[in-house]
Amino acid sequence: MSRCRAAAGLLGAVPLSVAARHERVLAALDRGIRVPAPRTGLSRRAWLAVTALGSRPVACTATAARCLRLSGRTRRSAADRRLPLAVLAAADVTRTAMCRAVGRRRPPQAGRFAPFHGASYPSRHTATALLATGLVTGSRTAAYGAGCAVGLSRLVLRVHWPTDVLGGWLFGYGWPAAARAARTAAARATDAGDRGA
Repeated sequence: MSRCRAAAGLLGAVPLSVAARHERVLAALDRGIRVPAPRTGLSRRAWLAVTALGSRPVACTATAARCLRLSGRTRRSAADRRLPLAVLAAADVTRTAMCRAVGRRRPPQAGRFAPFHGASYPSRHTATALLATGLVTGSRTAAYGAGCAVGLSRLVLRVHWPTDVLGGWLFGYGWPAAARAARTAAARATDAGDRGA
């Protein structure tokens, strides 16, 4: 099942990445999906609070706290206890490389309601929120909910195109499954080597 989810998420993001490099391919779809912008300072601050759930500081702090709880409650190896942070860091490095390779421009500056960093595709906040929430809570439902809420906030704040958010969601959906499948394959290879020795 992990392999299927990894394939659905990560491989689903690949054709979208190719299309995102050629803005005209996705322009009609992106410009056809509009969500209302924040109308008041209070609503803008509320959406900024939602979008912060996908920021690196929040995600890393929550995941590190989860790792500390694991080390206090279980007798897992040090590598196992650090695994959630390693998965989050590897995902961030991969997503950043993907972002630089695609190099997609952001929506027009005049309409933005939040600061941003780097190119537009895929949405880092969306992917990070989904992934970190899943790592911290162990709940797919919570992870998907966080990914959707943060993705919507990125659209409301006008710092991403809808397909950027979709790409971030697919990436965040597929990455933990890919990490789990890779870990299982490595464990099997280690067991096979130990039996053969």
